[in-house]
Amino acid sequence: MMPSFSRRTFFTHSSALLLSAAAPAWLRATEAAWPAERDAGVFRCHADFSLAEYDDLFTELGRLEDDLREALEVGAAREEIHLFLFERRATYQAYLQQYFPKVPARKALYIKGRGPGMVFAYRSNELEVDVRHESTHALLHATIQNIPLWLDEGLAEYFEVPASERIAKNPYVSGVRWNVRLGYIPNLVELEALRDLNEMGRNEYRDAWAWVHFLLHGGKESQEVLRSYLRQLAAGQEPGPLSEHLKRNIDDPDNAYAMHYRRWRVTS
Repeated sequence: MMPSFSRRTFFTHSSALLLSAAAPAWLRATEAAWPAERDAGVFRCHADFSLAEYDDLFTELGRLEDDLREALEVGAAREEIHLFLFERRATYQAYLQQYFPKVPARKALYIKGRGPGMVFAYRSNELEVDVRHESTHALLHATIQNIPLWLDEGLAEYFEVPASERIAKNPYVSGVRWNVRLGYIPNLVELEALRDLNEMGRNEYRDAWAWVHFLLHGGKESQEVLRSYLRQLAAGQEPGPLSEHLKRNIDDPDNAYAMHYRRWRVTS
């Protein structure tokens, strides 16, 4: 299976990239060297700086798996996930270069081999967003194999903001609603055709988020289409494009998408 890349994410099942055998060994060997460690749900965090000011973030992480299970009805993560946080970007880059020299340069990363899932990030102004985004990837891939690229990224975009902001306060909200008023409906089939994350720019991330928001909040029918689709993926099935499932269960999905944003009133 070829590796996939995004603005933040890298994951692969290829042993050629030293993830399958080397990661668990160095992980065990370096655990004692981290100045700060903390558990949050299925996450085991290792940091080279004090985590005292991040209590709210770890509370969120502890709840994130439950949030995904409630919204998506996915199963529990099948493994522990390790989160590595660095105070400085240079230290973060040097660490990845030492242990994972073949991964691309990204602000934050999710790396998955045959061992435990791993999330890497450094202390920037967007640290909490980065951690929530990559941790969503980690939880999804701890449950579901071969999730489509656009859906994987759309869900990570949805869950990267604090829980209180997911429905009405995501930065994409105003632009998506304005686009609908102008008659723009993202082409879901085109999103489904994307295979290389280098093809995904800001517009593709926005459109992926917008379809996920519709699927989650556009009504019981759209929500059940999404949940059923994810259940099939989790069971190892090949359900085909989600757009085909929408067409079978919803009259004119594009119109339903548009009506969702035209009728939706932001009240919080």
